[in-house]
Amino acid sequence: MLIFSLLSVAIINTGCSSKKKMTKTSLREFTAASLIREVEKNEFDFDKMQAKINLKIETNDKNFTAKGQLRMQKDSIIWTSISLPLGMEVLRAMVTPDSLFVMNRNDKTYLSENISVLNDISPLMTTIMFMQSVLIGNDLNLRESDNYKVEIDDGQYNLLISKKLKKEIKHNDEEWKVILKDLWIDPQLFKITKYHIREYNDSKRKIELQYSDFVEVNGKYIPTNININVHGNMYLKANISYSNITTDDNIEFIYNVPKKYDRIFK
Repeated sequence: MLIFSLLSVAIINTGCSSKKKMTKTSLREFTAASLIREVEKNEFDFDKMQAKINLKIETNDKNFTAKGQLRMQKDSIIWTSISLPLGMEVLRAMVTPDSLFVMNRNDKTYLSENISVLNDISPLMTTIMFMQSVLIGNDLNLRESDNYKVEIDDGQYNLLISKKLKKEIKHNDEEWKVILKDLWIDPQLFKITKYHIREYNDSKRKIELQYSDFVEVNGKYIPTNININVHGNMYLKANISYSNITTDDNIEFIYNVPKKYDRIFK
């Protein structure tokens, strides 16, 4: 149940435009530093957001399809309500900077744990900022441009780890938990379209993300379709799609566990 909760949690003013179609264009030359500046200029930002969501999740032995709502407050809260196709809520979950809360309506149980429990699944140090950046197609740690080089791949810019950083990692005597990232950038929107994240010392633990169907919200573009592949202690594949994305200061994050529910532990 925790695995479904995680992917439900790992999801996302007024008025969205029609979906942006990509067209091939001649590519300007960029250094890594100048390309990263363009990506940063086009990052989606928000205070509070909400969206309708559709989920398709596949693990080694289970498939799961659902719909629901996602609400977020920047760097503070990720809240989601997950329902069966007929509309009955089966799960409500909330992530804060230090905690994970999950309420299972089916068996009247709830989970309340430190956010570190998600490290068993994610190949990264789990933070709410990382999860929110995944949900809106941003990257929080592209500032160190010396770590990257730029190549062209299938009509897109490709930011790859530089040889300099590889040498630094290889010759360091400490056992680093170094996170390596490759990114693909659309040449028109300067938005991330594909994102591979892995640990240097553990090639089996990685996340692959793919973003598409961008819409404009408040003058910036956000993807409405995300494919996620997680390889770690278990395999997980998910598709997340959004509709009716809005921003509103009055968005609420209600999470109240009924007294008759029993607490479960990881």
